[in-house]
Formats: sequence, C-alpha cells, structure tokens
Amino acid sequence: MRRPSTCWRKRSPNCPMTDAVRLRAAIIAMLLAPAPAAIPDAPVLLGAEPAKQVHWAVGAFFGTGWYRVDDNRSVFILRIPPRQTVREAALSEDGERQLGVEIQYPLALGLSRLDDIPDFVDFDNYGTISFTPGVQVEIPIDEKWSLRPYAHFGYGWETESQESALIWYGGIKSRYRLAEVRTRWSLMNGLYYAGYKPEFEDRGQYGSAMAGLEFSHPLRTLRLDDEPLYLNWHLTYDWFFDRLNFHVDEDRVESFRDQWELGLALGKRDAPIRILFMEFQQIGLGIRWSSSGNFNALTVNFRSPFVY
Repeated sequence: MRRPSTCWRKRSPNCPMTDAVRLRAAIIAMLLAPAPAAIPDAPVLLGAEPAKQVHWAVGAFFGTGWYRVDDNRSVFILRIPPRQTVREAALSEDGERQLGVEIQYPLALGLSRLDDIPDFVDFDNYGTISFTPGVQVEIPIDEKWSLRPYAHFGYGWETESQESALIWYGGIKSRYRLAEVRTRWSLMNGLYYAGYKPEFEDRGQYGSAMAGLEFSHPLRTLRLDDEPLYLNWHLTYDWFFDRLNFHVDEDRVESFRDQWELGLALGKRDAPIRILFMEFQQIGLGIRWSSSGNFNALTVNFRSPFVY
C-alpha cells in the first residue's frame, strides 16, 4: 500500500513548500478558523427575547464577525456578499468621467452558536436570515477624490418567532488620496442611514457619520503569484446620531454612541487575491470597540471600508 505523503507534516527535499504555498495555507486556515477564545464560547443570538433586545434586523448592517455587548449578549454574523461589477470607474486624461457600477447581493445569517465548523452547515443553527440586494455607484471627481453612494433594500426573517421585516440601508462614502509615493494613504468620510419595518420599540431607524484614514504599504519580501503583497490597514470612527441600546438583563441597559474600528489585511496592489473559485480584494481581520468599552467585535476584513 502506498504511504501517504508527508508534505503536510514537514518539509523535505522531495516536497518543498514554497512561500506562496505556505501563504495560501495560512490564508485558508484563517478563513476556516473559529474566533479567538477572548470572545464568549456560548453566544446568545440577538432576538431571542425581542422585548429586551435591539431588533435582530440590525444584523443585516454588519459584516462577518463576533459582536459582543457586555458579557452576556453576543452573536456571530456570517455575511455572504456576492457582487457583480457592471462597469469600472474611470477618469480619462481629458476629464471625461465614467461611473463605476456594482450590484451586490448580501446574505446575512445570525448563528446561535459557533463551536466548530459543522455549525455552519446546521440550518437549525441559523436564528436570523436577511437578504438585502443593492447597488453602489463610484463617481471619480478627479484623480484623487471619489464618491460612492449606495442603497440596499431587502427582507429578513427571525426563524424562532417567525417574525419578518423589510430592511433598507444606504448612504454615501468619500475617499481622498492624500499621498502616493511608496505608501498610499487616504482620508475617508461617510454618512450612513438604515431602517426596517415594522419598527421595534419605536426604534426602526439608525444613522451615523464616519471619518477615518486608510494606508497601503508594500512588503518587500512577501509575494504571492510573483506579485508583491501590501499591508493594508485602516482606522475609522463612527458617531451614531442616536444611542444604540441593548438590554443585557431585566433591569440593566447597555448603550453606546460611537464605534472605533482598526483593520489589518494583506492584499495586492490593484488585483484580487484568488483562492480556489473565490476572489478577495484583501484578507485580514478587524476589531471594533466603543469609547465606553461595553461593545467590542472581531470581524473579517475582505474589502476596503470605502467599497464595503
């Protein structure tokens, strides 16, 4: 009987592992790995007791990751964001402007638990499901400045109570490239508005303003597919027009008014990272927290905040 290869266990002259292979293996492991132990092991799905929670429909507005308020309110949200680029944004030398158009089909799933990979394929484990297709348009104002208005509209369900809601969100984002020599860095701003019907506890609308910085720095020694990789990172601050309130027990409400986000990722200069049949603008992680300290999250970082 032929012995199985030992290439997965150690390096040998007969099965060398290139830097690209090691990098792809690390990326796949990161995509499949569960969240770190710092997040509670037994998350409670938002929406288990609607009279005590922010409405479950807000899950459609967040990206993939663990979200925690206090120590006894946490949820894992899996956001699957298929997208279709209809036209790339462009600006010719004579100033002729071409609008970029992207259609998105995001599906957001709220998981009751995530202790192992099989929890992803257990349909009974999904407490909330929402589908909010939309369109984003990129407007190149000049060579450095771009605007990106967007709008989404869809529907969501809470599987245990069989509640449903119409969900919408939209806004406009701005990115201005401040410098581009070796390190590319940009100033970002945005306005955001979201809502759902029927309203819950007289709260069916949310809004925020965002400001932040984004950097992209080449890594000299790290390459993928014979192309240099870049370290992309961003720091953003969101201020909510109204407080977000979460009832964490019968007599106590935790609330926060703002959110910070720090993200780190690896990506190529102007090309996607391809893994199997999937394409990613970048691959990394992000952390979010409130100034009050009672909200924090660990998220997966696949795109720049400007095009998320």
